[in-house]
Amino acid sequence: MMDLNLEKLTELRNTMKPMQLPEFKGVRYPAVISIRTKGVEKALQDIKEIQSRESDIMICTYPKSVFLYSKGTHWVNEVTNMLIRNKTELDTSSKISTMLEVIPDLSVLDALPSPRLLNTHCSFKYLPKKHIENRCKIIHIIRNPKDVCVSFYYHAQSDPVLDFTGSWDDFFEMWMSDKCAYGSWYNYEKEMEQAEKDFPGMIFTCYFEEMKKDSKREIQRLANFLGIPCTEKTIENIAGTTSFNNMQQNKLDITKVVSGKGFIYRKGEIGDWKKHFTVAQNERFDVQYTERFKDSSYKLSFEQTIIC
Repeated sequence: MMDLNLEKLTELRNTMKPMQLPEFKGVRYPAVISIRTKGVEKALQDIKEIQSRESDIMICTYPKSVFLYSKGTHWVNEVTNMLIRNKTELDTSSKISTMLEVIPDLSVLDALPSPRLLNTHCSFKYLPKKHIENRCKIIHIIRNPKDVCVSFYYHAQSDPVLDFTGSWDDFFEMWMSDKCAYGSWYNYEKEMEQAEKDFPGMIFTCYFEEMKKDSKREIQRLANFLGIPCTEKTIENIAGTTSFNNMQQNKLDITKVVSGKGFIYRKGEIGDWKKHFTVAQNERFDVQYTERFKDSSYKLSFEQTIIC
């Protein structure tokens, strides 16, 4: 991965003024530099035109399924990076350096060695066209949307590109009306689910809750998908190195470097939503979830309360 110019990032972040989230086709997007300078439509078009390589691997998640920079995404990014490098040490770079919608000049990707590990929160229809044509591998992470909502709320409070200063109740209403950055969780996941049907074998879907419950099993599944042979000892070492506590203590949190207060590794909990949703909010959410996700084959659990 490319090295991040932390001094430049700090300078840019400190000079960025809050702005209303830009919209394109009814969907709001974070006011990152590339979108501020190009506009949403041009930024998305540039992503679609990326010259993908057959060895490219793309990590695709809705924010905080694992945020704008999410725990689960970071976990899978780190695990995949270790499998590719055949090393069990934490990488010194951040996944933000290969987050497609954040990079102002996508030509910097040309200098990356293969296989390139890229990531985005943009929906499937905006992925690079050649990535789909070449049937390049996609790693998709899905998480209980109630926990996604709570995690996204805390992230939005801390990240200036999301321009949010309201309460939990305010954010909950944004979620219910599809006004969060990147739009509707339901639309994102249903589009990814359809893509799995349209392109069999191209997309690996894993559940955040399953990653927490049995990380070694999920790492082995991922290695199998990527076609990378691994010993049981390697899997065990990767699981230990990428545990939430170890990542929180030893992995670079770019948001802490830039702003002085990190918000990537917040808790790593399953079931945190139960501490935030009121009874009325939970009932409304359940009605919406049942209606909008009733035909999905994705099976999500709302009852687990495993705490790291």
